[in-house]
Amino acid sequence: MEAILEDFHIQLEECRNKVASYQSIKPAEIQSFQVTDCHASLDTIFRIIQSMQDAIPMTMETNDVYVAMAKNCTLKAKHFCAEVVDTFLNSESQTVIDDGLECQQAIAQMVEIYIRLCYECDEGAPVKLNIDEKYANYQRALLRQRSKPSIAALANIRKIASSQSIPVMEYIETNLAHDEDHNDENDVEQRPHANAIAMIFGEASSLIHPLLMWNGGICGTIEHLSEQSAAKDSENTARINDYEINVQKELKKMCEATIETLHRESSKLGCSVGRWFLDDNYAFTCHIDSHLDEMAFICQVLHRYSLFADDNQSNNEDSIEQHMAEHIVLYSTTESKLFVSNIDRVIDLAQPVQILMGVERYVPSVVEDAYYISQRCLERCSSTLSSKTIVLTANAVTDTWSLTGKIHDALMNQKGCCIHRDLPEKEESNEIQIEKAPSSGLNSFLKMLDKEIDHEPEPKRTTPKAPKSGSLDEHEVQIQTQLTLLNGIHAASSACTSLADLFDTLLPEEENPQTNGQSSMINVAKEQLQSYANLYNELLESQIQCFLEEWIGKVLSTENPPPLIASLPHSPSIHRLFYHVSQQNYDLNASTIAKAESAENLNNLLAPFEQSRLMKEINNGKCDDYVTI
Repeated sequence: MEAILEDFHIQLEECRNKVASYQSIKPAEIQSFQVTDCHASLDTIFRIIQSMQDAIPMTMETNDVYVAMAKNCTLKAKHFCAEVVDTFLNSESQTVIDDGLECQQAIAQMVEIYIRLCYECDEGAPVKLNIDEKYANYQRALLRQRSKPSIAALANIRKIASSQSIPVMEYIETNLAHDEDHNDENDVEQRPHANAIAMIFGEASSLIHPLLMWNGGICGTIEHLSEQSAAKDSENTARINDYEINVQKELKKMCEATIETLHRESSKLGCSVGRWFLDDNYAFTCHIDSHLDEMAFICQVLHRYSLFADDNQSNNEDSIEQHMAEHIVLYSTTESKLFVSNIDRVIDLAQPVQILMGVERYVPSVVEDAYYISQRCLERCSSTLSSKTIVLTANAVTDTWSLTGKIHDALMNQKGCCIHRDLPEKEESNEIQIEKAPSSGLNSFLKMLDKEIDHEPEPKRTTPKAPKSGSLDEHEVQIQTQLTLLNGIHAASSACTSLADLFDTLLPEEENPQTNGQSSMINVAKEQLQSYANLYNELLESQIQCFLEEWIGKVLSTENPPPLIASLPHSPSIHRLFYHVSQQNYDLNASTIAKAESAENLNNLLAPFEQSRLMKEINNGKCDDYVTI
């Protein structure tokens, strides 16, 4: 026993000297190895106290000298440990000790030693400790210290912008975002609000998570000890279990109080910076796209922290849920406005886009651009991890692609479908005709008859020709425009299908039961896009039918024979075919059947179509493979 007492006083004096040297150092200058060294000394002292308690026989009287010496040593260790804890948990100064995770673990273990010594000294009596409040205040000061640089930087930016009487976002864009001398810090400076919010909630999460894990382990320990106490194996076991249960309950109380304090402080700081962001972005219309990315990131940070901390303080003005709702409204409104504005812009700038190299196959740019804008909008909404933002912006997307929306109207107005091309100059005589025949259908018919009987045209007066700059082939332009329209309608159908499939990947896998309403609304938007894809396919079929009737023709009645004009090369293909078929002899005998099946007759049947300008354009690959004509 004497050796234990001597060892105790030696360790106590050494540790007292260490702590005395640390008290003259600023908290921010105390390093991790110094804290861990002090913790190791306290742990040694506590183990000596335990050895001292074990060395005293249970039958020894309470007024025995060894019992009194053990109690005196325990009391000294308690007071000294309280002094050490006060030194390291001093949250009244401007800075607190912060030197990594190892340092935090050592401080928490010293607090646990202090709690154990308190219950050792006051065995059997109720113990009132204020250590949970001290530790919670220390963690609160630590959170503020870690968050201070980013908040101070943002406050300085707002102060400078206010002194220059310009909006904060405009100051950030003009003075910070394009500063080439600070490229490494560009992202942080360009988005100071998001950086500050991420720093606050990130540091809060890093401080809360170990406490949650510790608290979870304590709950299991208390349950196990309670089961052992209920078994009543022996009086000594019950006494030890009761002591350990009291210690674990005190630690659990400290963890819960600290978690609540950290959550309350992080909510206060985060919501304050979030309100700065809402105020600074009010009525800001420049560089909306980049600021939407920042809004989406802030919504994501708020959502993740809300799930992590399980924020249920609905009546608190600094509630994360309430503040996140404000950001969702701002983001969704701004995103929808930008989406509509971008759609209007791509419609105004629409033009044919070649979709295959080396092939004159075009599609209206409005479809591809609108699909990219819709995809970008939905993916950015998904990055917020909030189904509310997806629901609020999905309506704008689905309305745009509906058959009463802007994409359909742009296609029907042939926006971005017309291709103008000059014909190559042909070598002609240096004479132009002055007198022209009337361009009536009868004159065209008579001209064809003149060519067939090799009549020479009458000489016409001529005059020197002016240089020719080229002309447009109106028929080719018209066919190409309509083919581009058909390609665009098919592309719109494919875009609706792709966007509908995109909805399956928008929501995170962990779905809250409270978001079932939003999920069902998202499914409704998905079904709408799928129905629009089918409607675009139906529209494509009807447009193909009208297109064929315009360029190949349509036989209204087969009762009357076709006129002679139907046999001319420039007549519609279906009219020429009808004329050819009507001139055939359909006597059912071997010779007529053989003649009908001959290759020559089949070529004659196909000739009107092969000679048509439409077939030539299709054979040149100008029609999409999935557009079946």
